[in-house]
Amino acid sequence: MEELLVRFGPLAVLVGAAIEYDGTLILAGVVVHLGLIGFPTAVVVGGVGALLGDSVFFALGRHGGAAVRRWAAYARVASFVERLAARSGPWEIVLARFVYGTRFASMFFWGIRGLAWVRFAALDLVGGLLGALILVTLGFALSQSATAVLGEVERVEKRLLGGAVVAAAVVLGFNALGRRLRAARPPA
Repeated sequence: MEELLVRFGPLAVLVGAAIEYDGTLILAGVVVHLGLIGFPTAVVVGGVGALLGDSVFFALGRHGGAAVRRWAAYARVASFVERLAARSGPWEIVLARFVYGTRFASMFFWGIRGLAWVRFAALDLVGGLLGALILVTLGFALSQSATAVLGEVERVEKRLLGGAVVAAAVVLGFNALGRRLRAARPPA
């Protein structure tokens, strides 16, 4: 995925955020750190990508609500989404992005409930942009730490490789010495 983000930039963020929101935007933060995409671009394109992906699930709920209600995956989280929606109304769309496992069920739920798409889109865009801001920032911050950690790992790997070469040379040396000693020994 990181290679796609580097190669296709904002287009990869848009498509990736529609399909796999969290991971894509964390990686987008890494790509921002590398200077290949601008921070505002990654956040805005990530938020719009989230809206596109969520709109698919909203439409499935709107047009296939009866079938969606029979899905086991929806049934597992539907009661939680309904309780959350009862407390916060349509703002639950924004909250669902931050409650693990409820995002797609929430989009189905609001499609089934018949919420107007314009209202859904406005709320989902707010949640998508807020989530994108957090995740891209997280990816950016983690990439700075990862650079330092990877540099240290590289040094340790070189030392381990050097140690393995020395150990292999010692083992081969002892094996060769053992063969010579056995060959030099007179037959019994």
